[in-house]
Amino acid sequence: MAERARRKPNWTLQAILCAGVVVWQSYDLATAVEAGSTALLALQWVLLACGLIGGVGALVMLARGAQPRG
Repeated sequence: MAERARRKPNWTLQAILCAGVVVWQSYDLATAVEAGSTALLALQWVLLACGLIGGVGALVMLARGAQPRG
């Protein structure tokens, strides 16, 4: 079988998508008119945390100019 070429990670796209998730979840949490269920609130906070972690990680990788291993 032919070996597939490895794709280079696109850290800029990841940072933009994570920023979008953070903005969306922050807006959703800040403008809630009524209290949602506990499960929904937990999911929103988890998504917010994952967006922040992913965004910071992408920015760090962009700053380091990281190249894929291999």
